[in-house]
Amino acid sequence: MLHEAPGGGTSKQRKDAKVSAVFRRNGADEHCAGVNALASWREEAKLFTASKDSTIKRWGVSEQPSFEASYEGHSNWVNDVTVLEDILVSCSSDTTVQFWKADHTGEPAPIATFNQHTDYVNCLAAAKSTPIVASAGLRAEVFLWDVQKAMRINEQSGLYEAKPCEGHKGSVYALALNEPGNFMAAGSTDGAISISDTRSQSKLASLKGHTENVRALLLNADGTLLLSGSSDQTIRLWDLGQQRCIQTLAVHTDSVWSLLASHDFSVVYSGGRDKCVYRTQLANRTSELLLTEHAPINDMAFDGQSTALWRVKQQQPDNTAFLASTSTYARSRQAQDRPLQAQQQHVTAQTRGIAPLVQSAVLTDRRHILTKDAEGNVELWDTATAAVKERFGQIDFQQKEAELFAPQSILPWFAWDTKLGSLTLHLDSTQTFAAEVYAYTMGLQAPEEQKLNYGLEVLRGLFLTWADALQQQQHQQQQQQQQAPEGTAQQEPPDPPQQPDSDGSSTSFSSSSPPTSSGQEPFQYTTGPYPPVIMCSLQGPGQPWDQQPWQKCVTEFTGQEPKISMIPHWVCRAVFFAEHKTVKETKAGFLLMPLQGSGLPSLLQSKLTAPRILLIYKVATYCQSKLAEQSYHMQLGSVYWDQAQQQEAVNASRNRQGDVLELTCNGWAVPYDLSLAAVRQYIWKRSDDPVLHYGRQIPGRPAPTPILKPVS
Repeated sequence: MLHEAPGGGTSKQRKDAKVSAVFRRNGADEHCAGVNALASWREEAKLFTASKDSTIKRWGVSEQPSFEASYEGHSNWVNDVTVLEDILVSCSSDTTVQFWKADHTGEPAPIATFNQHTDYVNCLAAAKSTPIVASAGLRAEVFLWDVQKAMRINEQSGLYEAKPCEGHKGSVYALALNEPGNFMAAGSTDGAISISDTRSQSKLASLKGHTENVRALLLNADGTLLLSGSSDQTIRLWDLGQQRCIQTLAVHTDSVWSLLASHDFSVVYSGGRDKCVYRTQLANRTSELLLTEHAPINDMAFDGQSTALWRVKQQQPDNTAFLASTSTYARSRQAQDRPLQAQQQHVTAQTRGIAPLVQSAVLTDRRHILTKDAEGNVELWDTATAAVKERFGQIDFQQKEAELFAPQSILPWFAWDTKLGSLTLHLDSTQTFAAEVYAYTMGLQAPEEQKLNYGLEVLRGLFLTWADALQQQQHQQQQQQQQAPEGTAQQEPPDPPQQPDSDGSSTSFSSSSPPTSSGQEPFQYTTGPYPPVIMCSLQGPGQPWDQQPWQKCVTEFTGQEPKISMIPHWVCRAVFFAEHKTVKETKAGFLLMPLQGSGLPSLLQSKLTAPRILLIYKVATYCQSKLAEQSYHMQLGSVYWDQAQQQEAVNASRNRQGDVLELTCNGWAVPYDLSLAAVRQYIWKRSDDPVLHYGRQIPGRPAPTPILKPVS
């Protein structure tokens, strides 16, 4: 049961929630976007990789990497991970910090989720001898977490509040805790490093020397020395007792993003944006170029014996972690005028991953999306199935987009991006129900005039398993009640989801069969090898604890989720009642007038209103019938944008006799397979109602067919 915390969510917050659907491209055993961070669990020979695809993977690395588990609970980039005893801690751009069982088998779920941060959480630091973790991110926010206390309170369904650490300026991108966890270093975008007492949350000192963002921090075992790496291309060694810099190393030619050191702090490994990894002997300040890569180094971690480095790179095509030995180096960096040359490093191990999507474009039908991955492969996705419809291989993306152009005008009903490495659709209460199409265009056997709402059908498809599970539970409870002897104590039936109405009262959603506008299910998401994942997050930072971001595969709903009340109000209304906001733009006005000199009469009503998706063919048949009422009998023309329909219409009209009705707009023949909205967008090209003229087609001199191109 989910307990309401103080300051719980309001009706407005629930209605403002946004639902996203991630169209998965791969299994759980590989990343599909760049790896941001590594955490080595040396005692257990495990490696954790935190990715921009919103997941964390655990790999057994005693020999060759073997996939063990995928931790899926965040709804945005996972920016950092750390292991504290048997607890894995992660932080994300979804503003949350999550705790997991590090050795969990099967499908791990977060055992605690905290959202005290109000913006992206960039980094973590853990104390080695006490259960203290620090988290930091944008807006100068730094929090201290007592892991054991947080877990205990979470088990009791209470609300744990981390301790804020004040006194920081600018966003924080690097943290370090000493082994006892009694003081902390935090590096910010202004180049300063703040030293704080974690017991009193008070600032002890500010170390100044870097001129740009501090991206990496490392404390030695006894907390007397601090290493820092910065976007100013330098590494600095600080004596914390004297509160001053005692060494400055200028070995990199760009930002320093990652630091590692030997246990005695005598040897430092550094990597960063210049795509290089250096080893530096602090005693004699000698730096050696270990290796160069084709992309910047995001993060590094030692293997179990500290004889090799795991490393992850930015924008690599396969999103994997590499292991290479630390025993072979180029010559020492002694002559600054001679460039260093790294010896070729042999990759001894590598995790699995696939190329992320890097480019996308929604086609004019607002159903299909063209994508390209980092290896140049172009694919066509169908939002009705969350699957690839066609693969084109490594071809020119813009050329294929131009080939797939069709003059359609469907209102935008979703936002989309590829920031997680996969295609993600974003749905909200203001835009989702904007687009309608005729059911037959979805391949359904339905009356010609029957329409489908894209957004409504998508939501019903995504939440179908959840709705079915609730219905099944209620049905079983009703059967048990009917079969129970009189006087027997009866179990309460499962509560259907309740959401407050706009007036503050609650509406209980019945678990009756959800209505469908077609009697069929055009959007199927529960079949196929990779069903989509639903993510839900509220718009705006600092939401209450029971309104945290969450994610779930569409096939995994049971109807008993503890966070069921987090499903947005507007989604519940759509799924159970097919209720949604009416969009005014579903209608379109137009004028239907005789072409001057055609000799045809005016219709009784020339100013008309119809669905914006109405095809011109319907307008032509209407005009034909109204003229016939006035004894002007005419045949329909054969102008179509689609070449197959055009040829079919031409063949059917070869033996027809009599006048041919021709519809024009701005002097162009209007193709019958265009909608009213498409005519306005691609031919009329004005904001007022389009004017369609009807006339007799002159034999051998038909009106010119328009050359239709995408509207910029």
